[in-house]
Amino acid sequence: MNKIPPDAVLRPSPKGWELWRFAQKGAPVQDADASVKNASSAKHLVLALPTRSLLAVPLWISPHGVPLEIAEMELSSRHILRKGAAVEAIPILQENGRSLVLAIASVDDDSALEYFSKAHGFELPARLIDPAGADVVIWREWEFLCFAFYRDAVCVFFGATGDKVPDAGFSSQVARASLRLQSENVLIKAPLRLRLIGDFSYEEKVLLGEAMKAEWDHVEKLSTPVLPESVCNPAPPAARDSIQKRGNLKRLASFAIIAVVVYTLILLVVAADLLVHRIQIHRLNSELQSLVASATSSESLVKDWKKFRPAIDPTVFAIDQLAAVAAEIPGEKVRLTQYTSDNGRLTIAGEAADVSQAYEFAERVKKAPLMQDYDWTSRQPQLVGRNKVRFEMEGTRPDAKTAEE
Repeated sequence: MNKIPPDAVLRPSPKGWELWRFAQKGAPVQDADASVKNASSAKHLVLALPTRSLLAVPLWISPHGVPLEIAEMELSSRHILRKGAAVEAIPILQENGRSLVLAIASVDDDSALEYFSKAHGFELPARLIDPAGADVVIWREWEFLCFAFYRDAVCVFFGATGDKVPDAGFSSQVARASLRLQSENVLIKAPLRLRLIGDFSYEEKVLLGEAMKAEWDHVEKLSTPVLPESVCNPAPPAARDSIQKRGNLKRLASFAIIAVVVYTLILLVVAADLLVHRIQIHRLNSELQSLVASATSSESLVKDWKKFRPAIDPTVFAIDQLAAVAAEIPGEKVRLTQYTSDNGRLTIAGEAADVSQAYEFAERVKKAPLMQDYDWTSRQPQLVGRNKVRFEMEGTRPDAKTAEE
């Protein structure tokens, strides 16, 4: 995320998107209009991605490791990384010679797509919530329940189950998440305080409090977004593409301005030196006439070189090439049955005991020093008998003659 302080934050809420304006002086103010057009008026808009589009995994790593690389490796190895997801790693704390990071995988969410091109930074909804001393916070985004765990007021884990009602199943999932976080020492103690934000009945509050074995309190709506001290940028794939395109457009605009300035200067210089250039052109025309003969002679030499090269250049001499190819035969079970050299084209055919030997031979030929000028194509090896496959490959030099030549 850019270090420029945001002047607006757009985040999901129980009733849809909320747009908050941040001024240099005074408290943030909620804007009644959260449309794309209105949000685009912000000079630096931070978009809080829907929690349902995010996957969070807390990881303990070495302080000397690269958090992002480790996060990508861990999520991939656990087979929980969706295809095309973007990965980010957020440092949380350091303790006992190791670091706790929150690995984030983000995917595109249809409800946020139209805002991607307007956003200058991205955040997590759970990091914008002030837990007010609570260890667990439960809220809704649209009609779906979300939850987050906090350690010393810093979010260490969050999730969205897809549930709309905080029934026993949802309560059990949150409770199990708490136990897992404690077992991994992400949480150093069982959550003692639970905060519920939004529309919850008394029975639902009691059920969630009993499931978490924690005291609960309740507020009617999300508080003003609180920007965390540390920044992150969990931009999903489409957002990253949008940011890259926007950066490319800015660079192109800069290049265009520079080009216009340079072009103007060139025109001024050309206008001032027009007489000198005319004299130079006259002189160059005279020199050009003298170079025509040299150019004709050089062209003749090039043609002669192409004609006699196969006989005098060892890199294209057929016998030397054959020796180079034969030197790459990996063993006695591979043998050549055909070798043809014709005007810059080589055809090699042979037999091997198995497909792997055929491929190995082909790769070794391609890497041979005398074969570096050739562009190689290989056919699929064909099984012609027990323990015998037939292979064929063709190489073409850039100066190879065609049939019409």
